[in-house]
Amino acid sequence: MQPTLAVIDIDILSGQDEFAREGLLASLRRYREPHLTILWVNWLRERADLRVVCLIHDLAELDNFLIDVIRTAPGVRGTSAQLAFDGVVYADPILDISLMETGWDRRAAAAVLVKLQPGHDRAAFQSLISLPTHEQVSVVWVLKLFHRADADLMILLLGERTASLTGYVMSWIRTVPGVMDTQLTSVLDWSILGESESFIALSERFPAPVAARA
Repeated sequence: MQPTLAVIDIDILSGQDEFAREGLLASLRRYREPHLTILWVNWLRERADLRVVCLIHDLAELDNFLIDVIRTAPGVRGTSAQLAFDGVVYADPILDISLMETGWDRRAAAAVLVKLQPGHDRAAFQSLISLPTHEQVSVVWVLKLFHRADADLMILLLGERTASLTGYVMSWIRTVPGVMDTQLTSVLDWSILGESESFIALSERFPAPVAARA
Protein backbone atom coordinates (compact mmCIF):
# COMPACT_ATOMS: atom_id res chain seq x y z
CA MET A 1 0.00 0.00 0.00
CA GLN A 2 1.26 3.49 -0.85
CA PRO A 3 1.99 5.80 2.08
CA THR A 4 -0.69 8.20 3.26
CA LEU A 5 -0.18 11.84 4.17
CA ALA A 6 -1.55 12.78 7.60
CA VAL A 7 -2.12 16.31 8.90
CA ILE A 8 -2.66 16.10 12.67
CA ASP A 9 -4.05 19.13 14.49
CA ILE A 10 -3.31 19.36 18.21
CA ASP A 11 -5.41 21.42 20.60
CA ILE A 12 -3.29 22.87 23.43
CA LEU A 13 -4.52 23.96 26.85
CA SER A 14 -4.32 27.71 27.51
CA GLY A 15 -1.16 28.64 29.36
CA GLN A 16 0.58 25.41 28.35
CA ASP A 17 1.76 26.54 24.91
CA GLU A 18 5.55 26.57 25.37
CA PHE A 19 5.48 23.57 27.71
CA ALA A 20 3.43 21.53 25.23
CA ARG A 21 5.51 22.59 22.24
CA GLU A 22 8.83 21.60 23.82
CA GLY A 23 7.46 18.32 25.18
CA LEU A 24 5.88 17.35 21.87
CA LEU A 25 9.00 18.23 19.85
CA ALA A 26 11.09 16.11 22.19
CA SER A 27 8.73 13.15 21.74
CA LEU A 28 8.68 13.56 17.95
CA ARG A 29 12.47 13.76 17.71
CA ARG A 30 12.77 10.51 19.68
CA TYR A 31 10.36 8.69 17.36
CA ARG A 32 12.31 6.24 15.19
CA GLU A 33 9.71 3.69 14.04
CA PRO A 34 9.53 2.68 10.34
CA HIS A 35 5.73 2.99 10.29
CA LEU A 36 5.72 6.78 9.98
CA THR A 37 7.96 9.63 8.77
CA ILE A 38 7.48 12.98 10.54
CA LEU A 39 8.01 15.89 8.13
CA TRP A 40 7.37 19.03 10.17
CA VAL A 41 5.50 20.76 13.00
CA ASN A 42 3.62 24.05 12.53
CA TRP A 43 2.45 26.67 15.00
CA LEU A 44 -0.95 28.01 13.94
CA ARG A 45 -1.54 31.73 14.33
CA GLU A 46 -5.21 31.75 15.30
CA ARG A 47 -5.03 29.63 18.46
CA ALA A 48 -1.33 28.95 19.10
CA ASP A 49 -2.10 25.26 18.57
CA LEU A 50 0.14 22.82 16.74
CA ARG A 51 -0.01 20.87 13.48
CA VAL A 52 2.11 17.78 12.75
CA VAL A 53 2.51 16.66 9.12
CA CYS A 54 3.74 13.12 8.50
CA LEU A 55 3.91 10.40 5.88
CA ILE A 56 2.34 7.15 7.13
CA HIS A 57 3.76 3.92 5.76
CA ASP A 58 1.57 1.62 7.87
CA LEU A 59 -1.88 3.11 8.46
CA ALA A 60 -2.68 0.55 11.16
CA GLU A 61 -0.01 2.19 13.37
CA LEU A 62 -1.52 5.68 13.26
CA ASP A 63 -3.58 5.20 16.42
CA ASN A 64 -0.51 4.03 18.35
CA PHE A 65 1.42 7.09 17.17
CA LEU A 66 -1.38 9.42 18.24
CA ILE A 67 -1.78 7.75 21.63
CA ASP A 68 1.84 7.07 22.55
CA VAL A 69 3.68 10.03 21.02
CA ILE A 70 1.30 12.97 20.64
CA ARG A 71 -1.52 12.58 23.15
CA THR A 72 0.89 11.80 26.01
CA ALA A 73 2.63 15.18 25.68
CA PRO A 74 1.80 17.49 28.62
CA GLY A 75 -0.64 20.24 27.71
CA VAL A 76 -2.32 18.39 24.83
CA ARG A 77 -6.10 18.72 25.15
CA GLY A 78 -7.14 16.84 21.99
CA THR A 79 -6.18 15.78 18.47
CA SER A 80 -7.79 15.37 15.06
CA ALA A 81 -6.19 13.71 12.03
CA GLN A 82 -6.87 14.47 8.38
CA LEU A 83 -5.75 11.80 5.90
CA ALA A 84 -4.98 12.40 2.24
CA PHE A 85 -4.99 9.39 -0.08
CA ASP A 86 -4.84 11.42 -3.29
CA GLY A 87 -3.84 14.85 -4.51
CA VAL A 88 -0.89 16.75 -5.96
CA VAL A 89 2.34 17.89 -4.27
CA TYR A 90 4.59 20.27 -6.21
CA ALA A 91 8.25 19.30 -6.00
CA ASP A 92 9.96 22.72 -5.92
CA PRO A 93 7.88 24.33 -3.12
CA ILE A 94 7.97 21.18 -0.96
CA LEU A 95 11.76 21.08 -1.27
CA ASP A 96 11.85 24.77 -0.30
CA ILE A 97 10.09 23.78 2.94
CA SER A 98 12.68 21.05 3.57
CA LEU A 99 15.43 23.73 3.51
CA MET A 100 13.88 25.91 6.22
CA GLU A 101 16.11 24.47 8.94
CA THR A 102 19.25 25.22 6.90
CA GLY A 103 18.82 28.96 6.55
CA TRP A 104 16.22 29.20 3.78
CA ASP A 105 14.20 32.39 4.22
CA ARG A 106 10.83 31.61 5.79
CA ARG A 107 8.07 33.13 3.77
CA ALA A 108 4.44 33.58 4.82
CA ALA A 109 2.38 30.39 4.67
CA ALA A 110 -1.28 29.44 4.93
CA ALA A 111 -3.43 26.32 4.72
CA VAL A 112 -6.73 26.72 2.88
CA LEU A 113 -9.64 24.33 3.39
CA VAL A 114 -11.90 24.26 0.32
CA LYS A 115 -15.53 23.16 0.19
CA LEU A 116 -16.67 22.01 -3.27
CA GLN A 117 -20.10 21.81 -4.84
CA PRO A 118 -21.05 18.13 -5.17
CA GLY A 119 -21.01 17.03 -8.76
CA HIS A 120 -18.26 19.52 -9.64
CA ASP A 121 -15.50 17.81 -7.68
CA ARG A 122 -13.31 16.52 -10.51
CA ALA A 123 -13.57 19.66 -12.63
CA ALA A 124 -12.83 21.97 -9.67
CA PHE A 125 -9.86 19.87 -8.57
CA GLN A 126 -8.46 19.88 -12.10
CA SER A 127 -8.84 23.66 -12.29
CA LEU A 128 -7.10 24.16 -8.94
CA ILE A 129 -4.07 22.06 -9.89
CA SER A 130 -3.87 23.83 -13.26
CA LEU A 131 -3.78 27.44 -12.08
CA PRO A 132 -1.03 29.48 -13.78
CA THR A 133 2.11 30.34 -11.84
CA HIS A 134 2.07 33.45 -9.67
CA GLU A 135 4.99 35.79 -8.94
CA GLN A 136 4.30 36.09 -5.22
CA VAL A 137 2.57 32.81 -4.30
CA SER A 138 3.55 29.14 -4.64
CA VAL A 139 1.12 26.25 -4.25
CA VAL A 140 2.77 23.48 -2.21
CA TRP A 141 -0.05 20.96 -2.50
CA VAL A 142 -3.70 20.36 -3.31
CA LEU A 143 -4.91 17.37 -1.28
CA LYS A 144 -8.22 15.54 -1.45
CA LEU A 145 -10.09 15.24 1.87
CA PHE A 146 -13.49 13.98 0.74
CA HIS A 147 -13.93 11.98 3.96
CA ARG A 148 -14.11 15.24 5.99
CA ALA A 149 -17.47 16.79 6.77
CA ASP A 150 -16.40 20.44 6.53
CA ALA A 151 -13.92 20.45 3.62
CA ASP A 152 -13.12 18.52 0.45
CA LEU A 153 -9.63 19.84 -0.36
CA MET A 154 -6.67 21.32 1.51
CA ILE A 155 -4.32 23.71 -0.28
CA LEU A 156 -1.00 24.77 1.25
CA LEU A 157 0.39 28.12 0.06
CA LEU A 158 3.73 29.90 0.42
CA GLY A 159 4.09 33.60 -0.35
CA GLU A 160 6.22 36.67 0.17
CA ARG A 161 3.71 38.11 2.65
CA THR A 162 0.38 37.24 4.24
CA ALA A 163 -1.54 39.79 2.17
CA SER A 164 -0.43 38.09 -1.04
CA LEU A 165 -1.79 34.75 0.23
CA THR A 166 -5.15 36.28 1.13
CA GLY A 167 -5.36 37.99 -2.25
CA TYR A 168 -4.49 34.75 -4.02
CA VAL A 169 -7.29 32.88 -2.24
CA MET A 170 -9.83 35.57 -3.08
CA SER A 171 -8.80 36.10 -6.69
CA TRP A 172 -7.71 32.64 -7.81
CA ILE A 173 -9.13 29.92 -5.56
CA ARG A 174 -12.54 31.29 -4.63
CA THR A 175 -13.32 32.19 -8.26
CA VAL A 176 -12.87 28.60 -9.54
CA PRO A 177 -16.23 27.16 -10.67
CA GLY A 178 -17.39 24.56 -8.15
CA VAL A 179 -15.67 26.17 -5.14
CA MET A 180 -18.39 26.93 -2.58
CA ASP A 181 -16.35 28.22 0.35
CA THR A 182 -12.83 28.48 1.79
CA GLN A 183 -11.27 28.77 5.22
CA LEU A 184 -7.72 30.10 5.61
CA THR A 185 -5.42 29.32 8.56
CA SER A 186 -2.14 31.20 8.80
CA VAL A 187 1.02 29.31 9.71
CA LEU A 188 3.13 31.13 12.31
CA ASP A 189 6.28 29.00 12.47
CA TRP A 190 7.88 25.70 11.44
CA SER A 191 10.11 23.03 12.90
CA ILE A 192 11.39 20.73 10.15
CA LEU A 193 12.00 17.15 11.31
CA GLY A 194 12.13 15.23 8.02
CA GLU A 195 15.12 14.66 5.77
CA SER A 196 15.23 15.95 2.18
CA GLU A 197 14.72 12.39 0.94
CA SER A 198 11.37 12.24 2.74
CA PHE A 199 10.16 15.41 1.02
CA ILE A 200 11.22 14.00 -2.34
CA ALA A 201 9.31 10.80 -1.52
CA LEU A 202 6.23 12.89 -0.70
CA SER A 203 6.29 14.67 -4.06
CA GLU A 204 6.78 11.32 -5.82
CA ARG A 205 3.85 9.81 -3.90
CA PHE A 206 1.55 12.66 -5.01
CA PRO A 207 3.03 13.64 -8.40
CA ALA A 208 1.90 16.70 -10.30
CA PRO A 209 0.56 16.07 -13.82
CA VAL A 210 2.92 17.19 -16.54
CA ALA A 211 0.40 19.78 -17.74
CA ALA A 212 -0.30 21.16 -14.25
CA ARG A 213 0.71 24.80 -13.72
CA ALA A 214 2.34 24.97 -17.13
